[in-house]
Amino acid sequence: MIRQLIRVKGLVFMVSAFVIGAPSLIAGQQDVPAYTVNGKAFTVGDAEKKDQSSFFELEKRKFDRIEEMAREEFLNQFWGEMSKSKKLSLEKTKENYLKERTKVSDKEINDLLEKLKDHPQLSKLPKEEQKKQVREYLSTRESQRVLDDIVMEGIKTGKLLVVYPKPHEPVFQLNIAENEPVRYGPKATDTKPMGCKGDACPITIIEYSEYQCPFCAKMLEDTTKVLEAYKGKIRWYVRDFPLEQIHNRAHPAAVAAKCAHFQGKFWEMYYSLFENQRELGDADISKRAEKLKLDMKKFNACSAVADKAKGDQQSKKAEDMIRANFESGRKYGVEGTPAFFINGRKLSGALPFADFKRVIDEELANHKNN
Repeated sequence: MIRQLIRVKGLVFMVSAFVIGAPSLIAGQQDVPAYTVNGKAFTVGDAEKKDQSSFFELEKRKFDRIEEMAREEFLNQFWGEMSKSKKLSLEKTKENYLKERTKVSDKEINDLLEKLKDHPQLSKLPKEEQKKQVREYLSTRESQRVLDDIVMEGIKTGKLLVVYPKPHEPVFQLNIAENEPVRYGPKATDTKPMGCKGDACPITIIEYSEYQCPFCAKMLEDTTKVLEAYKGKIRWYVRDFPLEQIHNRAHPAAVAAKCAHFQGKFWEMYYSLFENQRELGDADISKRAEKLKLDMKKFNACSAVADKAKGDQQSKKAEDMIRANFESGRKYGVEGTPAFFINGRKLSGALPFADFKRVIDEELANHKNN
Protein backbone atom coordinates (compact mmCIF):
# COMPACT_ATOMS: atom_id res chain seq x y z
CA MET A 1 0.00 0.00 0.00
CA ILE A 2 1.31 3.44 -0.91
CA ARG A 3 1.59 5.71 2.11
CA GLN A 4 3.67 8.45 3.60
CA LEU A 5 5.74 7.72 6.69
CA ILE A 6 6.23 10.56 9.15
CA ARG A 7 9.04 10.00 11.64
CA VAL A 8 10.34 12.17 14.46
CA LYS A 9 13.99 11.74 15.37
CA GLY A 10 16.27 13.04 18.08
CA LEU A 11 19.75 14.48 17.72
CA VAL A 12 21.46 13.21 14.58
CA PHE A 13 24.94 11.77 14.72
CA MET A 14 27.01 11.39 11.53
CA VAL A 15 28.26 7.86 11.97
CA SER A 16 29.38 4.85 10.00
CA ALA A 17 27.78 1.42 10.19
CA PHE A 18 28.71 -2.19 9.52
CA VAL A 19 26.12 -4.25 7.68
CA ILE A 20 26.15 -7.87 6.60
CA GLY A 21 24.13 -9.66 3.98
CA ALA A 22 22.71 -6.47 2.43
CA PRO A 23 22.76 -6.01 -1.34
CA SER A 24 23.64 -2.63 -2.81
CA LEU A 25 21.07 0.07 -2.19
CA ILE A 26 21.64 2.10 -5.34
CA ALA A 27 21.16 -0.11 -8.37
CA GLY A 28 23.33 0.84 -11.34
CA GLN A 29 25.27 3.53 -9.48
CA GLN A 30 27.91 1.50 -7.65
CA ASP A 31 30.66 2.33 -10.18
CA VAL A 32 29.85 6.04 -10.52
CA PRO A 33 32.81 8.15 -9.31
CA ALA A 34 32.08 9.83 -5.97
CA TYR A 35 35.31 11.55 -4.87
CA THR A 36 39.11 11.29 -4.95
CA VAL A 37 41.59 11.49 -2.07
CA ASN A 38 45.25 11.99 -2.87
CA GLY A 39 44.59 10.85 -6.39
CA LYS A 40 42.77 7.66 -5.36
CA ALA A 41 39.25 7.43 -6.78
CA PHE A 42 36.28 6.26 -4.70
CA THR A 43 32.96 5.22 -6.22
CA VAL A 44 29.41 5.59 -4.92
CA GLY A 45 29.59 1.89 -4.07
CA ASP A 46 32.68 2.49 -1.89
CA ALA A 47 30.94 5.31 -0.04
CA GLU A 48 27.81 3.24 0.42
CA LYS A 49 29.72 0.35 2.01
CA LYS A 50 31.09 2.70 4.68
CA ASP A 51 27.68 3.99 5.76
CA GLN A 52 24.97 1.78 4.34
CA SER A 53 22.43 2.84 6.96
CA SER A 54 22.54 6.51 5.93
CA PHE A 55 22.48 5.68 2.22
CA PHE A 56 19.43 3.49 2.77
CA GLU A 57 17.60 6.30 4.59
CA LEU A 58 18.42 8.72 1.75
CA GLU A 59 17.24 6.32 -0.93
CA LYS A 60 14.14 5.40 1.07
CA ARG A 61 13.12 9.06 1.42
CA LYS A 62 13.59 9.43 -2.32
CA PHE A 63 11.53 6.31 -3.03
CA ASP A 64 8.78 7.37 -0.60
CA ARG A 65 8.53 10.77 -2.25
CA ILE A 66 8.31 9.23 -5.73
CA GLU A 67 5.65 6.84 -4.44
CA GLU A 68 3.71 9.75 -2.93
CA MET A 69 3.95 11.74 -6.19
CA ALA A 70 2.69 8.73 -8.16
CA ARG A 71 -0.31 8.54 -5.85
CA GLU A 72 -1.03 12.26 -6.21
CA GLU A 73 -0.80 12.13 -10.01
CA PHE A 74 -3.05 9.07 -10.21
CA LEU A 75 -5.71 10.72 -8.02
CA ASN A 76 -5.50 13.95 -10.02
CA GLN A 77 -6.17 12.05 -13.25
CA PHE A 78 -8.91 10.01 -11.56
CA TRP A 79 -10.77 13.19 -10.51
CA GLY A 80 -10.12 14.83 -13.86
CA GLU A 81 -11.66 12.00 -15.89
CA MET A 82 -14.64 11.79 -13.53
CA SER A 83 -15.26 15.54 -13.61
CA LYS A 84 -15.40 15.45 -17.43
CA SER A 85 -17.92 12.60 -17.43
CA LYS A 86 -20.02 14.25 -14.70
CA LYS A 87 -19.61 17.71 -16.25
CA LEU A 88 -18.78 19.14 -12.83
CA SER A 89 -15.80 21.01 -11.41
CA LEU A 90 -12.94 18.98 -9.92
CA GLU A 91 -13.78 20.25 -6.43
CA LYS A 92 -17.47 19.36 -6.72
CA THR A 93 -16.70 15.95 -8.24
CA LYS A 94 -14.39 15.04 -5.38
CA GLU A 95 -16.78 16.45 -2.75
CA ASN A 96 -19.75 14.43 -4.08
CA TYR A 97 -17.76 11.22 -4.45
CA LEU A 98 -16.38 11.33 -0.91
CA LYS A 99 -19.68 12.45 0.63
CA GLU A 100 -21.47 9.41 -0.81
CA ARG A 101 -18.87 7.06 0.67
CA THR A 102 -18.00 8.62 4.03
CA LYS A 103 -21.15 8.62 6.09
CA VAL A 104 -20.45 8.81 9.83
CA SER A 105 -23.20 7.55 12.14
CA ASP A 106 -24.12 8.92 15.55
CA LYS A 107 -23.24 5.53 17.01
CA GLU A 108 -19.68 5.77 15.69
CA ILE A 109 -19.37 9.26 17.16
CA ASN A 110 -20.72 8.21 20.56
CA ASP A 111 -18.56 5.08 20.66
CA LEU A 112 -15.41 7.10 20.03
CA LEU A 113 -16.45 9.77 22.52
CA GLU A 114 -16.81 7.04 25.13
CA LYS A 115 -13.30 5.76 24.38
CA LEU A 116 -11.90 9.31 24.59
CA LYS A 117 -13.87 10.43 27.66
CA ASP A 118 -10.67 10.82 29.70
CA HIS A 119 -8.71 12.57 26.94
CA PRO A 120 -6.96 15.55 28.64
CA GLN A 121 -7.78 18.12 25.93
CA LEU A 122 -11.05 16.83 24.46
CA SER A 123 -12.74 16.30 27.82
CA LYS A 124 -12.41 20.02 28.63
CA LEU A 125 -14.47 21.07 25.61
CA PRO A 126 -18.27 21.54 25.54
CA LYS A 127 -20.18 18.43 24.47
CA GLU A 128 -21.20 19.86 21.10
CA GLU A 129 -17.62 20.83 20.30
CA GLN A 130 -16.46 17.34 21.28
CA LYS A 131 -18.98 15.83 18.87
CA LYS A 132 -17.95 18.22 16.12
CA GLN A 133 -14.26 17.37 16.44
CA VAL A 134 -14.90 13.63 16.62
CA ARG A 135 -17.18 13.80 13.58
CA GLU A 136 -14.50 15.69 11.63
CA TYR A 137 -11.88 13.16 12.67
CA LEU A 138 -14.02 10.17 11.63
CA SER A 139 -14.97 11.85 8.36
CA THR A 140 -11.32 12.58 7.55
CA ARG A 141 -10.37 9.00 8.40
CA GLU A 142 -13.09 7.62 6.15
CA SER A 143 -12.08 9.97 3.32
CA GLN A 144 -8.53 8.68 3.60
CA ARG A 145 -9.79 5.10 3.43
CA VAL A 146 -11.75 5.90 0.24
CA LEU A 147 -8.68 7.51 -1.34
CA ASP A 148 -6.57 4.49 -0.38
CA ASP A 149 -9.15 2.19 -1.99
CA ILE A 150 -8.99 4.20 -5.23
CA VAL A 151 -5.20 3.94 -5.27
CA MET A 152 -5.24 0.21 -4.46
CA GLU A 153 -7.66 -0.41 -7.33
CA GLY A 154 -5.29 1.46 -9.62
CA ILE A 155 -2.43 -0.78 -8.50
CA LYS A 156 -4.49 -3.95 -8.98
CA THR A 157 -5.53 -3.00 -12.51
CA GLY A 158 -2.03 -1.90 -13.51
CA LYS A 159 -3.05 1.72 -14.04
CA LEU A 160 -0.66 2.78 -11.29
CA LEU A 161 2.83 1.32 -11.23
CA VAL A 162 5.91 2.69 -9.49
CA VAL A 163 8.87 1.56 -11.59
CA TYR A 164 11.62 3.30 -9.65
CA PRO A 165 13.55 0.55 -7.79
CA LYS A 166 12.77 0.20 -4.11
CA PRO A 167 15.97 0.34 -2.04
CA HIS A 168 17.10 -2.86 -0.37
CA GLU A 169 16.69 -2.75 3.39
CA PRO A 170 19.98 -3.48 5.21
CA VAL A 171 19.96 -6.14 7.91
CA PHE A 172 22.35 -5.69 10.82
CA GLN A 173 23.92 -8.40 12.94
CA LEU A 174 23.85 -7.27 16.56
CA ASN A 175 25.57 -9.45 19.11
CA ILE A 176 23.94 -9.92 22.53
CA ALA A 177 26.05 -9.89 25.70
CA GLU A 178 25.15 -12.27 28.54
CA ASN A 179 24.43 -9.55 31.10
CA GLU A 180 22.12 -7.35 28.99
CA PRO A 181 18.67 -6.58 30.48
CA VAL A 182 15.99 -8.60 28.69
CA ARG A 183 12.33 -9.40 29.08
CA TYR A 184 9.90 -11.69 27.30
CA GLY A 185 6.52 -10.17 28.12
CA PRO A 186 4.74 -6.90 28.96
CA LYS A 187 5.37 -7.03 32.72
CA ALA A 188 8.54 -5.78 34.38
CA THR A 189 8.85 -9.20 35.98
CA ASP A 190 8.72 -11.12 32.67
CA THR A 191 12.46 -11.69 32.70
CA LYS A 192 12.44 -15.46 32.14
CA PRO A 193 11.98 -17.10 28.71
CA MET A 194 8.37 -17.99 27.96
CA GLY A 195 7.15 -19.92 24.94
CA CYS A 196 10.53 -19.82 23.19
CA LYS A 197 12.91 -22.75 22.97
CA GLY A 198 15.10 -21.66 25.82
CA ASP A 199 16.33 -18.20 24.91
CA ALA A 200 15.97 -18.78 21.14
CA CYS A 201 12.95 -16.63 20.32
CA PRO A 202 12.01 -16.05 16.67
CA ILE A 203 11.87 -12.28 17.32
CA THR A 204 14.64 -10.29 18.99
CA ILE A 205 14.17 -6.55 19.46
CA ILE A 206 16.97 -4.28 20.62
CA GLU A 207 15.90 -0.81 21.68
CA TYR A 208 18.30 2.13 21.93
CA SER A 209 16.83 4.59 24.38
CA GLU A 210 17.56 7.25 26.98
CA TYR A 211 15.64 8.44 30.01
CA GLN A 212 15.22 12.13 29.15
CA CYS A 213 14.00 11.44 25.63
CA PRO A 214 10.28 12.42 25.39
CA PHE A 215 9.74 10.20 22.35
CA CYS A 216 11.11 7.18 24.25
CA ALA A 217 8.56 7.78 27.00
CA LYS A 218 5.85 8.14 24.37
CA MET A 219 6.74 4.69 23.02
CA LEU A 220 6.14 2.81 26.29
CA GLU A 221 2.47 2.12 25.60
CA ASP A 222 3.13 0.72 22.13
CA THR A 223 6.15 -1.34 23.19
CA THR A 224 4.00 -2.90 25.92
CA LYS A 225 1.37 -3.72 23.28
CA VAL A 226 4.05 -5.39 21.16
CA LEU A 227 5.26 -7.49 24.08
CA GLU A 228 1.69 -8.49 24.93
CA ALA A 229 0.74 -9.34 21.35
CA TYR A 230 3.83 -11.45 20.69
CA LYS A 231 4.43 -12.91 24.13
CA GLY A 232 6.06 -16.31 23.77
CA LYS A 233 7.73 -15.35 20.49
CA ILE A 234 9.80 -12.35 21.50
CA ARG A 235 12.69 -11.15 23.60
CA TRP A 236 13.30 -7.42 24.13
CA TYR A 237 16.60 -5.78 25.07
CA VAL A 238 17.27 -2.15 26.01
CA ARG A 239 20.55 -0.39 25.38
CA ASP A 240 21.59 3.06 26.57
CA PHE A 241 22.13 5.85 24.08
CA PRO A 242 22.35 8.97 26.29
CA LEU A 243 22.34 12.22 24.29
CA GLU A 244 24.44 14.09 26.84
CA GLN A 245 24.81 17.24 24.75
CA ILE A 246 21.12 18.00 25.18
CA HIS A 247 20.10 15.82 28.17
CA ASN A 248 22.44 16.28 31.11
CA ARG A 249 20.65 13.73 33.34
CA ALA A 250 20.39 10.92 30.79
CA HIS A 251 23.73 9.41 31.75
CA PRO A 252 23.21 9.40 35.56
CA ALA A 253 19.77 7.86 34.97
CA ALA A 254 21.34 5.16 32.79
CA VAL A 255 23.86 4.41 35.56
CA ALA A 256 21.00 4.13 38.08
CA ALA A 257 19.18 1.68 35.83
CA LYS A 258 22.30 -0.46 35.48
CA CYS A 259 22.89 -0.42 39.25
CA ALA A 260 19.27 -1.53 39.75
CA HIS A 261 19.91 -4.23 37.13
CA PHE A 262 22.70 -5.64 39.28
CA GLN A 263 20.08 -6.11 42.01
CA GLY A 264 17.53 -7.69 39.65
CA LYS A 265 15.34 -4.59 39.34
CA PHE A 266 16.30 -3.09 35.96
CA TRP A 267 12.82 -2.99 34.42
CA GLU A 268 11.25 -1.61 37.58
CA MET A 269 13.81 1.22 37.58
CA TYR A 270 13.39 1.64 33.81
CA TYR A 271 9.67 2.38 34.19
CA SER A 272 10.22 4.48 37.31
CA LEU A 273 12.70 6.76 35.52
CA PHE A 274 10.32 7.29 32.61
CA GLU A 275 7.36 8.04 34.90
CA ASN A 276 8.61 11.54 35.62
CA GLN A 277 11.41 12.66 33.32
CA ARG A 278 11.55 16.09 34.95
CA GLU A 279 12.70 14.64 38.27
CA LEU A 280 15.98 12.88 37.54
CA GLY A 281 18.22 14.66 40.04
CA ASP A 282 20.44 12.70 42.43
CA ALA A 283 17.89 12.93 45.25
CA ASP A 284 15.06 11.92 42.93
CA ILE A 285 16.96 8.84 41.77
CA SER A 286 17.75 7.88 45.37
CA LYS A 287 14.05 8.06 46.24
CA ARG A 288 13.26 5.73 43.35
CA ALA A 289 15.87 3.24 44.53
CA GLU A 290 14.47 3.33 48.06
CA LYS A 291 10.93 2.83 46.76
CA LEU A 292 12.10 -0.25 44.85
CA LYS A 293 13.61 -1.52 48.12
CA LEU A 294 17.11 -1.77 46.69
CA ASP A 295 20.12 -2.30 48.94
CA MET A 296 20.96 1.40 49.24
CA LYS A 297 24.53 0.84 50.39
CA LYS A 298 25.26 -1.16 47.24
CA PHE A 299 23.23 1.18 45.07
CA ASN A 300 25.00 4.32 46.30
CA ALA A 301 28.39 2.67 45.91
CA CYS A 302 27.48 1.66 42.35
CA SER A 303 25.77 4.83 41.18
CA ALA A 304 26.92 8.41 41.08
CA VAL A 305 23.96 9.47 43.23
CA ALA A 306 25.93 9.87 46.44
CA ASP A 307 29.28 10.45 44.68
CA LYS A 308 30.62 7.24 46.20
CA ALA A 309 31.11 5.39 42.95
CA LYS A 310 34.86 5.93 42.60
CA GLY A 311 36.68 2.61 42.71
CA ASP A 312 33.51 0.54 42.99
CA GLN A 313 33.60 -2.50 40.67
CA GLN A 314 29.89 -2.39 39.89
CA SER A 315 30.13 1.31 39.09
CA LYS A 316 32.92 0.57 36.61
CA LYS A 317 30.85 -2.27 35.15
CA ALA A 318 27.84 0.04 34.75
CA GLU A 319 29.93 2.68 32.98
CA ASP A 320 31.51 0.05 30.72
CA MET A 321 28.09 -1.30 29.76
CA ILE A 322 26.73 2.17 28.96
CA ARG A 323 29.81 3.01 26.89
CA ALA A 324 29.52 -0.29 25.01
CA ASN A 325 25.81 0.35 24.40
CA PHE A 326 26.45 3.81 23.01
CA GLU A 327 29.34 2.68 20.80
CA SER A 328 27.32 -0.21 19.41
CA GLY A 329 24.51 2.20 18.56
CA ARG A 330 26.87 4.43 16.62
CA LYS A 331 28.38 1.40 14.90
CA TYR A 332 24.95 0.34 13.64
CA GLY A 333 23.88 3.78 12.47
CA VAL A 334 21.65 4.94 15.33
CA GLU A 335 20.81 8.58 14.64
CA GLY A 336 18.79 9.42 17.73
CA THR A 337 16.37 7.89 20.18
CA PRO A 338 14.38 5.79 20.18
CA ALA A 339 15.80 3.36 17.64
CA PHE A 340 14.84 -0.30 17.32
CA PHE A 341 16.31 -3.33 15.60
CA ILE A 342 13.86 -6.15 14.89
CA ASN A 343 15.94 -9.18 13.96
CA GLY A 344 18.48 -6.69 12.69
CA ARG A 345 15.98 -4.55 10.74
CA LYS A 346 16.17 -0.95 11.85
CA LEU A 347 13.23 1.28 12.77
CA SER A 348 13.77 4.85 13.95
CA GLY A 349 11.57 7.22 15.88
CA ALA A 350 8.37 7.07 17.94
CA LEU A 351 6.53 4.70 15.63
CA PRO A 352 3.03 3.24 16.11
CA PHE A 353 2.24 -0.40 16.92
CA ALA A 354 1.30 -1.02 13.27
CA ASP A 355 4.88 -0.40 12.09
CA PHE A 356 6.22 -2.96 14.57
CA LYS A 357 3.50 -5.43 13.63
CA ARG A 358 4.34 -5.21 9.92
CA VAL A 359 8.02 -6.04 10.43
CA ILE A 360 7.42 -8.67 13.13
CA ASP A 361 4.80 -10.49 11.06
CA GLU A 362 7.18 -10.53 8.09
CA GLU A 363 9.94 -11.94 10.28
CA LEU A 364 7.66 -14.59 11.77
CA ALA A 365 6.59 -15.64 8.25
CA ASN A 366 10.26 -15.91 7.24
CA HIS A 367 11.00 -17.93 10.39
CA LYS A 368 8.13 -20.31 9.63
CA ASN A 369 9.24 -20.78 6.01
CA ASN A 370 12.81 -21.49 7.10
